[in-house]
Amino acid sequence: MLRPSPPHLRVSALGSPWIRRYSRLRVLGALGLILLFGAVGLPLKRASALPQSQAVWSVKCEVSHRAPDDPIVFPAQAGRSHMHDFFGNVSTNADSSTASLVRAGSSCLKGIDAVDRAAYWTPSLKQGNAVVAGVPGEQRIDAYYAVLDKRTPVRPIPFGLRMIAGDAKATSPQPLSIVHYNCLRFPNGGQVTKPSASIPTCPGGSYLSAKISFPGCWDGKNLDSADHKSHMAYPVRGACPASHPVGLPSVGIRVRWKTVRDVPSSQLSLSSGGQFSLHADFWNVWNPAAMDWLVTHCLNQTQNCTDIARTQIAATGAFPSGDDPSLGTPTGSATATTTGQQSGTATGTAGSGQQSVRAACPRSSFETRRALRRCRQAFGDALVQQVGGP
Repeated sequence: MLRPSPPHLRVSALGSPWIRRYSRLRVLGALGLILLFGAVGLPLKRASALPQSQAVWSVKCEVSHRAPDDPIVFPAQAGRSHMHDFFGNVSTNADSSTASLVRAGSSCLKGIDAVDRAAYWTPSLKQGNAVVAGVPGEQRIDAYYAVLDKRTPVRPIPFGLRMIAGDAKATSPQPLSIVHYNCLRFPNGGQVTKPSASIPTCPGGSYLSAKISFPGCWDGKNLDSADHKSHMAYPVRGACPASHPVGLPSVGIRVRWKTVRDVPSSQLSLSSGGQFSLHADFWNVWNPAAMDWLVTHCLNQTQNCTDIARTQIAATGAFPSGDDPSLGTPTGSATATTTGQQSGTATGTAGSGQQSVRAACPRSSFETRRALRRCRQAFGDALVQQVGGP
């Protein structure tokens, strides 16, 4: 007959209290690992949106050509301007019009040339008496389109709109918020020096760069103005002023001269004179459907779309012909408007204005009715006021 073991030798089926605690810890640890690895495979909660001021898209465009032309300031007057470097549209010259720009190609990268035929130009940089002859790969711009200090939603930039930022005649420092220079790390960027009104001497391992910021508030009527500035305005205290109530993407151009490294500042100047006359010109010839998609998905949804590629833009559509004179035919000191008016004088009718809206936003350029309505609304609000509507 078997006798029971002495109490001090008996072992419970669940083990000693210490073993039971250890077992529970192992089970809890295993459950924790299961939850952890399971969570990795699950979709994460969507991150909070970017701050409104950081919503942006950008494109890179190589230098295309240079010429002493300026189709905004001196239309049809070849050779009258100081020397400019042209980026984006490859055809820009003194005789350019919206119609001619539409038909040309672009130097913008990542397939963006298919939807961005806009023209961007800046004064040429000089070292001594010689123009710095940058070539693709060594000289380019990054064109930024941002919300910045405005309220959303912003609207697409009207097709054919032209504007100038900076003062080509400045002989003293301009506001750094509008134009400035600095040095960036070679070859891929990264700020090395603080913004300055004059051209710095970039130390070894860095190259010269400049930034020009355009206004982002439109008067809702004019594609251009006599001084090529007054139809646009910069925001005031976080909002567009009443005189320019329509918020548009704020365009900024970052110029990169990658060959200008360790060059004394005293040797450098601009073709427009001195170092303080930094400025830039912009002529919008973006495909309206692509512009609408970028405004909607990148700016108004506060996303970072820097260096975007054509394949990322889910929009297709034809370009307007640009032949309608309301879409930006240069007229010197006169003003081309969305209703075919000159210098803001009301000469259009409701019928002709509506035709201009349809020409600016043709149905064939948009895949959805929603996108079409957005484009036409940008022109229609101004039209209602001009023809005596509510």
